[in-house]
Amino acid sequence: MLTVPSIPITLSFADLLPDANGEIVIVSHGDSPQLSILTDRPVCDSGVADRHITAEGIDVAGWAYYTFEGGTRLYYSPDIDLTIAPASL
Repeated sequence: MLTVPSIPITLSFADLLPDANGEIVIVSHGDSPQLSILTDRPVCDSGVADRHITAEGIDVAGWAYYTFEGGTRLYYSPDIDLTIAPASL
């Protein structure tokens, strides 16, 4: 049996569109992707969400999040291996 490793995905924070409440939700469908978000915005907070429903109606309770300078909060499902990396070096 051949197992193909998952290929990391890199996205720019600027390409992610927040909802009406300034929230971004990244969902995986069980394939455990590796995701890197490139941004020069400082992370102001991180943690695991308590009970919360987004403006789009997604229940993110128990999901990890990052809050960035300016107030945008990015939630991601638990099976995603997510890193935040500088957009410029």
